[in-house]
Amino acid sequence: MRKSRKSIFTISLLMLLMLLIPGVASAKSIFEHHNTTVPIGQSVDDVYVIGGDAEVQGQVHGIVVVINGNLHLASTATVDGVVVVIGGEVVQDNGAMLGDDIYTISLDTATQNSLLLGSGLVMSLWVLQLAGGLLMVLIPVLIRVLGKRRMAEFTEQYEQSAMGRLLYTGFFSGLLVAAISMLLLVTVIGIPFLVLILIALIAAMALGFTVISYRIADQIKGTERIADWLKVLIGASVLTAFTTIPLVGWMIFIIAMLMSLGICTQWLAGKRKKKPKK
Repeated sequence: MRKSRKSIFTISLLMLLMLLIPGVASAKSIFEHHNTTVPIGQSVDDVYVIGGDAEVQGQVHGIVVVINGNLHLASTATVDGVVVVIGGEVVQDNGAMLGDDIYTISLDTATQNSLLLGSGLVMSLWVLQLAGGLLMVLIPVLIRVLGKRRMAEFTEQYEQSAMGRLLYTGFFSGLLVAAISMLLLVTVIGIPFLVLILIALIAAMALGFTVISYRIADQIKGTERIADWLKVLIGASVLTAFTTIPLVGWMIFIIAMLMSLGICTQWLAGKRKKKPKK
């Protein structure tokens, strides 16, 4: 049981030290290069060495951690716990007795490039998510401000109770758009039309998100007397916040997208009915 706890502690410490490696490597004035030796006949609990080499000739009851240094396990060495070496090598002589596993992590150029590439990818995804969230808030507000009375009349057409019907309308409209897009995709001539469909979908999402944001703010107490653009700002902020939730956020985003498509589909159908017959 004690060995299992120490293994968990060592792995946790390893993850923490991985974040501190750049600082450890550059801060020589704080962590001096100092070699550590456990001589024959000496018994210690744990060994932690940062910025230096370690040599174990005696007995270590706990764990051995070496950062930015090499570890030498002599033939007389006995280590009961885990051995962790980061940025160095492990040399084990014949006869050295180990009671647990050895974990080594190399900090060569390939590993550093992999870590840099991974962190850059994570940062890029975070920046894209942040930019998308800002657009989801700013675009509906701009549409409401620039649209003024026309956008107010457009929003008033869709009450809160009709949102379920708009979702169904958007779902079937989405299936129709997907089918048309697949047909256009198989022909070279249809590719320009796909671009037009994409632009139309983006415009539909922008208009729909404006309506949905306004209706979300309607459900919040205290927003009855504030300006319409401020209502849209509050609703869009709430919607964007919920879309950032892992897994659930994607479901919310898809539902909002389908409702937006349903809003524009119903609006186009209404325009078609209002055309005078010749």
